[in-house]
Amino acid sequence: MLILTGFGLACLVILLITTTHELHHSSAARVFAIFLIASAGFLLHPLTPPSWQWLTLNLEVMVPALFWLLCQATFRQRINLRSGWGAMALYSVVAPWTTRLFISHQSAEGMLLFFGWELGELFEFFIIANGFWVVLADWPADLVEPRRKLRALVFFIAGTAVLLVALAFNLGTAYAINRALVVSIAGVAIATFLLQGRFNELSFRQGPTPPAEPEHCDPVNDSPPQTTDIQLEHAERLSSLMQQGYYRTEHLTLKMLAEQLELPEYRTRALINKQLGYRNFNDYINQLRIAEASKRLVSAPETPVLNIALDVGYRTLSSFNRAFREIKQSTPTEFRRNNTVS
Repeated sequence: MLILTGFGLACLVILLITTTHELHHSSAARVFAIFLIASAGFLLHPLTPPSWQWLTLNLEVMVPALFWLLCQATFRQRINLRSGWGAMALYSVVAPWTTRLFISHQSAEGMLLFFGWELGELFEFFIIANGFWVVLADWPADLVEPRRKLRALVFFIAGTAVLLVALAFNLGTAYAINRALVVSIAGVAIATFLLQGRFNELSFRQGPTPPAEPEHCDPVNDSPPQTTDIQLEHAERLSSLMQQGYYRTEHLTLKMLAEQLELPEYRTRALINKQLGYRNFNDYINQLRIAEASKRLVSAPETPVLNIALDVGYRTLSSFNRAFREIKQSTPTEFRRNNTVS
């Protein structure tokens, strides 16, 4: 037990040290560091003196919420903490922290037990499931090939460990699992990629989204510089296809685009990622759609916003408004009002 605990703690320390150089420019790295500290609290709880176990308990309860936040920070282009998921994650941490100031978990009963612990425990399962969903849902649109290969293994292992911990505690079987073994397995899996020099490929650095009209490379009209003949041919085919308005296709996927270009999906991903600088397929398509919509909002002030949204490929006005606000930092109506000459 002590050997496994020491080994698991060593894995966490190695990962924490390796992450430190990313902390100042990456929110995902900062969340990951806190996640490691919370995992250390879970690991050390059985060895902690009773007078200090309140601290390790408070660290333990953070693990599911931090896993959810880590998935958001690493795999989502934009994080929205002001959501129902964010509220559940916050509640699952704050409620037991606050209630523990007045009464222990073992002594609580009735409404105090429900709102202090049981409701938060239920939320933990929801946010863990949502974390898994984030990993899966954004997978097809991820254009960074190394991250596509690593995201499932690394974060599914970490997520499975978190789920096992949540199940063990919420079902009252916390001591039926070997904490050190859980942490060690997850730690070794991640450390393996670290020792292979591949840990950086998780892309903790969150680069900015390319602008709708890049200064040096327009995603529709410009050919990428310094390319091979084959790459140039592929880029020209992509440019020609988008000039014809293919991005307006509803439910457009990378697979559909690859078939239209007669290229394998991995080559299409590389073309958009390495030649145009986009990290997410949906962002690439949204940039093109919103660029056209912006021009039409100004040039055709009498055309209803809904008509323009449908014309450029959105099925609903709400999805168009959401994409437009993310790129232009204003609603379509505000954009039209501010850019139309009276």
